[in-house]
Amino acid sequence: MNILKPFLCLAVLLAGLDAFSLQAFAQFKELVNYKGHTDGVKCVAFSPDGKSIASGAADNLLRVWNPANGKEIFVAVGHKAPLWAVTYSPNGKWIATGGDDKTIRIWDSSNGKDLQLLQGHQRSVGDLAFSPDGKFLVSASNDYTFKVWDTSTWKETIPFRDHGNWVSTAQFSSNGKNILTASYDESIRIFDARLGDQLKKWKAHSDWVTAAQYSPDGKSIVSSGGDKFLKLWNTEGTQMKSFEGHTDVIRTVSFSPDGRVLASGGGDNVVKIWDVSSGKLIIDLKGHTMEILQVAFSPDGSHVASASNDGTVKIWDLRPILNKR
Repeated sequence: MNILKPFLCLAVLLAGLDAFSLQAFAQFKELVNYKGHTDGVKCVAFSPDGKSIASGAADNLLRVWNPANGKEIFVAVGHKAPLWAVTYSPNGKWIATGGDDKTIRIWDSSNGKDLQLLQGHQRSVGDLAFSPDGKFLVSASNDYTFKVWDTSTWKETIPFRDHGNWVSTAQFSSNGKNILTASYDESIRIFDARLGDQLKKWKAHSDWVTAAQYSPDGKSIVSSGGDKFLKLWNTEGTQMKSFEGHTDVIRTVSFSPDGRVLASGGGDNVVKIWDVSSGKLIIDLKGHTMEILQVAFSPDGSHVASASNDGTVKIWDLRPILNKR
C-alpha cells in the first residue's frame, strides 16, 4: 500500500482538474528556448508581423531571430553597455534600443544597419515606445526623465516634467494623445503628449512601480511593483483590481492584444498568466532559473516571450488557454 500511495495522490490531484486544466497540465512547456546571448537578457519584443523577435542583453548586443525555431537573423553591434529596452516601430521597419551607455540607437530591422544615434539622457535608458502612427518615440531613463523624439528629424521635442526617481516606463496611449509613465517614486502619471502638461498623477504601489501599460482599448492601466502586486486602474487613477501571487518583486507586465489576459514576471523566476476579468491566476510557466526582466505577447496573442537574467528567451504557447476561453 505504501508503494501505491504516490500514485494514488497523483490520481486524486488529476481527478480534481477539469478538462482544460488537464490539457494545460499536459501541454505547457516552452516551444523555443533561445540561447544566443552570452549574458542576462534584459528586453524582448515581437515584430508587428510576428515573424521576428528582437532581444537585448548584458552582452551589449541586439539580436534578431526567428521565433518559430530560434534561428538568428542578424546581430547588431553598437551599444557600449548592456541593453535594457527594445521596441519595433509600428510599420516594422525600425528597431529602437536603449541601454546603460545612455544612448538610443535606431536600426534597420531587415539587416541591422545602424541608422541613428540619439543622445540626451544622463543615465541608463530603460524603456522605449513608438507612438501608434510612428511619428514619435518616447524614452524613459534612470536620470528621472522621459523624452519624446520626432522620428522625422530624430530631435527631442518639448521638455517634460522630471519625476522624483527612476522612470521605469513610458508609453503612448492608443490614440497617441497621452503618455503614460511609471516611476520608482511609486507613482503613475499621465501627460499630454503634445503640450507636455501633467494630466494625472497617483500613488500606485507601496514600493517601486516597475512597469505599467495601457490596455489595448485605452480604458484601463495595469502596473507592477516592488511590493509584489499587480494592480488594475482606470485612467482616472482609481484601483479596480489587484492580482496577488508573485513571491518577489514583479519586474514586468503586459496585456494580451485582446486585453483579456495578462502576463507578468519577476524575481521569483516564474511567468504568470492571469485572467483580467476575474483577477485569477490561470497558470504558472516555470523554466527560467533567474529573474525575468520582460514579457511580451506575439501580435496575435497566441504566444508570450520571456527574457531572463539566466541568458535565455523562452517562447510559450498559450493556445491551450486561448482555445478554451
